Amino acid sequence: MADRMVVGRIRSPYGVQGWVWMDSFTDDPASVFEWTPWVLTRPADRVSGRPAIERIETAPEVWKLRDKGFVVRLVGFPDRTSIESLVNCLVEVDKSHLPQLSSDEFYWRDLEGCRVETLSNAMLGVVKTVMPTGANDVLVVRGDAESIDRNERLIPFISQTVIDVNLAERLIRVDWDPEF
Repeated sequence: MADRMVVGRIRSPYGVQGWVWMDSFTDDPASVFEWTPWVLTRPADRVSGRPAIERIETAPEVWKLRDKGFVVRLVGFPDRTSIESLVNCLVEVDKSHLPQLSSDEFYWRDLEGCRVETLSNAMLGVVKTVMPTGANDVLVVRGDAESIDRNERLIPFISQTVIDVNLAERLIRVDWDPEF
């Protein structure tokens, strides 16, 4: 998946003619329909009994916006029976489809795995994920063997706190009190 990025998820069948509900994880939700091919993946799910899907390549044949979100028909899946096997699959596309960002913008996936250190060189841990809060995004930083402790910290991803992001070095410098 190094050259692909998750942009959506297949939810559940819609009708009997191969349509399926789909979530888009992008700022412009309809943009995912322009990015092809789609690669569908899914880890095994013990609760539902659904097997893992390592890679299924497809593309949207046609899509529609409904009151509750998007429905889409996928190439090669003509009916409800065939589409049911894809429930909970992630939709991945090649990173080259994604828009170029300005120097002060970052894709969440690029921040995940970066080390986080304070201005006083205290290593706080590694970004495990980024979560939206409405007002601003928040880095979820988990301490590890190389950090000052094993604590998890929630650090706002705002200009007052995040001083520098160096993706080449996989390092984020923050103005943050380690005791907080």
